[in-house]
Amino acid sequence: MKINAAGSGHTGPVKNGTAEWLQYDAALDKQKKCLEKAIGIIKNNIKGSKSCNDAFKALPGGRSFDDIFNDDTVWISYCPSKTTYGFTNSVGGKEITICEYAFMWGVWSVVGTLVHEMGHVNGAGTTDHAAEGTLLSCGLAKVHDPNIIGTRETAPIYIA
Repeated sequence: MKINAAGSGHTGPVKNGTAEWLQYDAALDKQKKCLEKAIGIIKNNIKGSKSCNDAFKALPGGRSFDDIFNDDTVWISYCPSKTTYGFTNSVGGKEITICEYAFMWGVWSVVGTLVHEMGHVNGAGTTDHAAEGTLLSCGLAKVHDPNIIGTRETAPIYIA
């Protein structure tokens, strides 16, 4: 996965409702550092986990968590929305955006959101709990929400 940072040359999808895929520029340095910390947590605590890889392999895309994490065609952008955590451009898409709302709740919210959105990259649908359900197998039970189906537009029940 790559961060859509200023100078990366990447242009994300066009705005779709509240979903935006913007570059992390100098004005978003705090968010970019939080995202980098979240990626570091994933790299150190989740990548290589058999239970997480197996949960991802069970999704419709059939790829492991590590496969998605190591895929340099998947981009992570920024979304200024303060009402939801993140989006993927489509089920099976390659464009993830982490919203300001996730950043407001802190790094563990960003970690959970990123793993959730990676589930959608791997084919998890938007009408069931499959994407959010991967958090339980990926060591993120504390940020898992059993009420999330696809997306959620309400406040989290747990602050990490």
